[in-house]
Amino acid sequence: MTNPAVKIPILCYHRVHADDDPAAPAVVDGQYCGHVTQSVFRRQMKLLAENGFTTVTHRDIMNWICEGTELPAEKPVAIDFDDNRLNVFENALPMMREHGFKGTIFVISELAAGNLPDLMQFPAMDWNHLATLKNDGWTIGAHTATHAHLAKLYGTDGGPEKVEKELQTSSESIKKYLGIDAPNFAYPSGDWNEQVETVVKKYYRTARLWQNNFEQACFNTHRTDPYRLQTMNISMQISNRKFENILLSTGD
Repeated sequence: MTNPAVKIPILCYHRVHADDDPAAPAVVDGQYCGHVTQSVFRRQMKLLAENGFTTVTHRDIMNWICEGTELPAEKPVAIDFDDNRLNVFENALPMMREHGFKGTIFVISELAAGNLPDLMQFPAMDWNHLATLKNDGWTIGAHTATHAHLAKLYGTDGGPEKVEKELQTSSESIKKYLGIDAPNFAYPSGDWNEQVETVVKKYYRTARLWQNNFEQACFNTHRTDPYRLQTMNISMQISNRKFENILLSTGD
């Protein structure tokens, strides 16, 4: 029977740069940087492991909320990576493996295919990298075909059809190249509205929002709307103390 007291933090990362990576953007107060470094990520994963957290993926969360199945962990945390950046594969994956952690990667399908040069300022994983994550037990989720901001796109000429194409193409590409269904979705930049959500429901069973801050804890429970899952974005702006205090609060 599902425990109604369980609260799941979802941590969303985008890039994990090597400590000496010259491509890592400068960290400026009040300006989103979109990354953490290896040493910061290592410290955060160690904190989770030492405090008894076990990772769950969005497939686990979907089954828990939608099917009423038990979670495979008493103290769950979900670790998400948006945008399929190569430095996640190179720098985060080995540390995740050390702790036996599994993540969910939300894939921009045209980026995985190498078709979005404007989004290649940071190298991306291709389908072979993503197959490795799948074989490691990670969940592969969809993040549109081109990282379109869907609520904005919906309001343009022909917007509803364009939104549908973004969602359908992403889902079909994952099926084609990885041989799996991808029922979990994450909104690029959290750009959401109820009209877009109606279209998302045609292709996916869960959807995750996004917020560009970590000012307060937000947790997901068995009663959370599966199409409005909440996340806490992690970047270099998050102090070690704030990360620890919020995560160890477990929603109390």
